[in-house]
Amino acid sequence: MQTIDTTAINKAVRSILSDNTKLRKLPDGSRIINAGVTLAPSKRSGIVNVCPHATAACVLVCVLWFAGRTVTRTVREAATKRTRLWFYDPATFYARLSRELASLARKAARDGVRAFCRLNVASDIEHPHEVITAHPTITLYDYTKDEAKAAAYGRGELPANYHVSYSVSERTTFTTARELNTLGVNLVVVFDSHYFGPLHRFGIIPATVRFVSRSTGESFTVATVDGDVHDLRVPEFDGRGVVVALRAKSGAKLREKAIQLGFIKCFAAGARWLVDEYVRQGECVVELN
Repeated sequence: MQTIDTTAINKAVRSILSDNTKLRKLPDGSRIINAGVTLAPSKRSGIVNVCPHATAACVLVCVLWFAGRTVTRTVREAATKRTRLWFYDPATFYARLSRELASLARKAARDGVRAFCRLNVASDIEHPHEVITAHPTITLYDYTKDEAKAAAYGRGELPANYHVSYSVSERTTFTTARELNTLGVNLVVVFDSHYFGPLHRFGIIPATVRFVSRSTGESFTVATVDGDVHDLRVPEFDGRGVVVALRAKSGAKLREKAIQLGFIKCFAAGARWLVDEYVRQGECVVELN
């Protein structure tokens, strides 16, 4: 049986918290610092699946592995090393995370700004609630495909400084979407609207989404917020019971496959390019089983 050298694994990890372009996207005029825990998504580490609720299409077009700096060897290796530490030595991982969160809180207090942290930048795991409640001055948040976790958030059963948005996928049912919306949980939907960040070129996203049951024809309509303006998925900036609309970030071939699988939703108006403008306009019908 192979012996795992956890000391070497720990030494290989420079930090638990990290920063990236997505996390730097903050609301205009805000005095905020943001950080995140970035593991290697899905089974990319080769040792464990940190996205147990991921669908085939989600894995296919994962923006945290196939877009921006995440395609570089350095970034991927850092994420994999953190994943190895989390898997093989969770006690050390969470001790280090707690220390880094405390440091983030001190920096925020010193600079007179608010601290935020996304606990699952590229994963969807359940971190100990003790880690969250130990840092009440930090607002933590996540995207998740875990329906039970999203429902628990909607019922107020998660720590008060932790917020969750539910990512709609090809497996999401109409009943699930409606129940979570009723609980005030925000539903994240990816559209095929154009996006090219380096040149600030954005496609239009819908102003409202009408979810329709394929079996019964029932429907409900939800207003959207633009999830590409900033990354802080918290009620203070997004509100509650809304759709967080995102533009697909993957290449054309992967995007088309994800559309066929039902993960990325089609919105015809999204083909119109706008420069330096985030525009919400019209309605998109999203059919769910």
